[in-house]
Amino acid sequence: MSSPRPDPDDGDPTLEARVAHAVAPYADLLPAEDLEALRALTARFLATHPVAAPLVDRLRPRTPPAASGEVDRREPAALAEAAQRLAAKASAKGRGQGGAR
Repeated sequence: MSSPRPDPDDGDPTLEARVAHAVAPYADLLPAEDLEALRALTARFLATHPVAAPLVDRLRPRTPPAASGEVDRREPAALAEAAQRLAAKASAKGRGQGGAR
């Protein structure tokens, strides 16, 4: 799991590095104010776009877990209920097939 996504205006080093990489080809081509506008637009895009933001999140260093060990993914009652549903579904499917194939 990645760290929480910071605001693009908060000085996120991962986001800043991606923005710098993205606008580098235009550094010698654009005037300073246009380059700054491109930086701001790129930062906002990478921080908020529903496809780009998770990709940037994957580049962020992961927060180490507080402790090691097993983590319950579901409550035991929910697991038992899911197992019952699967068993019922499998038995209904088996009864519906009959002997003909």
